[in-house]
Amino acid sequence: MKPGEFRPMLPVQEPLGEEEGFIHEIKWDGFRALAYLQGGKVLLESRGGHSLNRRFPQIASFLGQKEWQAVLDGEIVAFRPGGEADFSLLKSGSARMICYVAFDLLFLAGENLCPQPWQRRRALLEELVESAGPLLLSPLLPGSLGENLRRAREHGWEGIISKHRQSPYLPGERSPWWRKHKILRTLDAVVVGLRLRGRQVRSLALGLFCPDDRLVYLGSCGSGLGLREREFLEQASILLHTDRPPVDNPPPADGSWVWFQPHLVAEVEYLELTAQKRLRHPVFLRFRFDKRPQECQWTGDQL
Repeated sequence: MKPGEFRPMLPVQEPLGEEEGFIHEIKWDGFRALAYLQGGKVLLESRGGHSLNRRFPQIASFLGQKEWQAVLDGEIVAFRPGGEADFSLLKSGSARMICYVAFDLLFLAGENLCPQPWQRRRALLEELVESAGPLLLSPLLPGSLGENLRRAREHGWEGIISKHRQSPYLPGERSPWWRKHKILRTLDAVVVGLRLRGRQVRSLALGLFCPDDRLVYLGSCGSGLGLREREFLEQASILLHTDRPPVDNPPPADGSWVWFQPHLVAEVEYLELTAQKRLRHPVFLRFRFDKRPQECQWTGDQL
């Protein structure tokens, strides 16, 4: 067992249908990391093959105290004081509680466990790992996929991962042995401007009205925009252009923004609203010509 010998196995985004034999876990929202443990030596390796030890020394130190000969697969996750996972805290470095959530065991005491079925690897993982300090054992979820998707929405989880009990671990491969089910939200927002690259539309800027009628900036969205939408936005910029940002909290001026009078509404899909009040991974779905901008209000239920 050498550092860099393994690569994370990846799930496919594919419905389960009537297939049986799958168990369900939380889809953790953090940094995927393999933990190579050789006695007191530890390497936390990112999905891209980079060391995370300097970024998360408390996790590396804690795992080093175990003196295991093992390779774990898991996720480095930041938690709010109430116990909710928050990816934005992990990126900002302001989290008070950061944990390594272990969900698979690839190697143990000289044995490569990857060819073994998931259920045997899980049993060995449960014997090895006890949730304590910054090390957590990822819990298995009871009930059906539908029940767990509802649970994920209620608790604000990123989604659900379903794994077949007989699944081998296929390093570096994306396989239907594992399925991911993301919880996505949709939002109608005001198009408050464009970001350009040269003369081409790069993304559209989005905002929402507050109860006091202020328009606040939520971020920009380029994914999902096709050629037809980009050409429409170029034409709209001639009619809707305004010299000043219509939002209270515009992004830093860098010469790439063209601001709009609040007239257009767009529906976008997104993963979450970050602590900085920015849409995470927004994807353009369509323009809402049937909706007035003033209807795009900031509400807790909506976000």
